Amino acid sequence: MVSIILPVYNGEAFLKETIESILIQTIGSFELIIVNDGSTDDTEKIIKSFHDHRIQYYKQENKGVAAAKNEGLRHCNGDFITFHDADDLSLPNRFERLLECFHGDIGFVHSDMLLINELNQPIGYWQSSNIHQDDVFSFLINVGTPFNNGTIIFRSEVLTGLQFKPYKIGEDTEFIMQIATKYASYHIQEPLYLYRRHTSNLTKEISYDQLAEHIQEILGNVTFQEVLNEINWENDSKEKSQLKAQLIIGEALSKRGMILEGINLFEAAIPFIKDEWDRAFFEGMKGLFENRFEDAKQIFLSFTNKDHTIENYLGEAYLSLQNYTKAYEHFMKALKKNPDYRTPIKNLKALGQLNSHHLICQYKGKFVK
Repeated sequence: MVSIILPVYNGEAFLKETIESILIQTIGSFELIIVNDGSTDDTEKIIKSFHDHRIQYYKQENKGVAAAKNEGLRHCNGDFITFHDADDLSLPNRFERLLECFHGDIGFVHSDMLLINELNQPIGYWQSSNIHQDDVFSFLINVGTPFNNGTIIFRSEVLTGLQFKPYKIGEDTEFIMQIATKYASYHIQEPLYLYRRHTSNLTKEISYDQLAEHIQEILGNVTFQEVLNEINWENDSKEKSQLKAQLIIGEALSKRGMILEGINLFEAAIPFIKDEWDRAFFEGMKGLFENRFEDAKQIFLSFTNKDHTIENYLGEAYLSLQNYTKAYEHFMKALKKNPDYRTPIKNLKALGQLNSHHLICQYKGKFVK
């Protein structure tokens, strides 16, 4: 059985259509747990207009979406659990398609999603991908949230003991990160979930401080080594591992526009500089941070004994200088020195896309002249 948790606050505009999209699902066994978070509009009236034994209705004073989701978790009886926004829609076979992809050690399944507006007009497409649990935090630091969060369905046991925290933003991302780093996932390349963009959620601007707080909260729950565990720390001292991690995270965050957080991490790394190798690595990463790519290149070239991380970041310096041939050479050297190091693989992907990007899935080609 699937437990579908639907928190709602003043959702009268789209709630009826949302509930209908769930009740027509092709799976036979599910429960729809609706938690009314102190709505003051006709939300309750709409909910009570449905007479379906699969609906469980709970009402609480206004405490926020995190508290509403936690209340829903307390009433779940399903083997699988998912969260559904009150203004979004599910395709009729969404849960059937998701459930058939659980096998082996898969902890959760997710999909792509179609963006629609308040008039149910399609306005965009959000694609996700399969991602290894060791890559989740690296992806978050370098790019952002790796999943279309609303599309996910979990095995119930992977949620044991977890609750949503009442952050200003990103409470679902922090929640999912705790699971995604421990359990394998499966991605369906189909838009099974329709995410609605409308006036209310378009005007919720996220401030720099909110984004920084969000990232810091997530990073605060893990060690630097766990965040970047693909780098292979086996041959490094604890101090050198800390130095590498803080500089790599700081440089990555700066590329996402989080300059202050990057500066703080670089300053915090200074006490871990113990020898000339450390100092040179610091200066090379500082060159990348400050977009002084020629300087960074020369510093990384000066290393007489280049490990896999030096080869990779030398490649990144060349890539930023648009010397694609040299960038390719050093990404390949990084992989030869450590085949388990996945960052240069991602950089090779970026290198290829900069030259030419071809999608195997090209259904739109049938309609483009």
